[in-house]
Amino acid sequence: MEDTRVARRYATALFNTAQKYEIVEAVEEELGSFERLLANDAQFRRFFIAPYASRVEKIEFVDRIFNDRMTALTLQLIKLMLEKGREREIQSVRSEFQRLRRENADILHVVITSATELDAATRGRLVTQLEKKLGKKIEPDFAIDPRLIGGVKAAYGSFVLDGTVRGALSRLQDALRHDVLKQA
Repeated sequence: MEDTRVARRYATALFNTAQKYEIVEAVEEELGSFERLLANDAQFRRFFIAPYASRVEKIEFVDRIFNDRMTALTLQLIKLMLEKGREREIQSVRSEFQRLRRENADILHVVITSATELDAATRGRLVTQLEKKLGKKIEPDFAIDPRLIGGVKAAYGSFVLDGTVRGALSRLQDALRHDVLKQA
């Protein structure tokens, strides 16, 4: 079970230290790579999460494999989390670390969803338009949802800019329902 308070504490300490040594980007990339390894390698994930392997075994294994592939700070965080039995929190720590980096750099994370794959030029224009509209630099993630029929939807924070055909039809349906109820 994930504990967001724990992840926030670890991520904050990690971010502050990474910022002090000017290695924020490297630490974030290493955490992302480690998280992808956990997601894509079932054998590694089983060993890393498994209760049958001792903390000492896990720490020695991580130290042996990643010693020359990660900054000392990232490696120390992973070993500390293993030592404290917090291996399941690594993904949450990475997410929180990423949030802190974005917040510190005044970058907005936006999920842009379209009905079909967008080409690079269209993606670039969308990012430029959203940055102008929102007045901030954005970091986009692109997703595909064929149910949108056409158009694009951009979600950030608790806001959604819906320029999809499905959204327009939904708004039209709501307007018609409101008009019918108003006449009754």
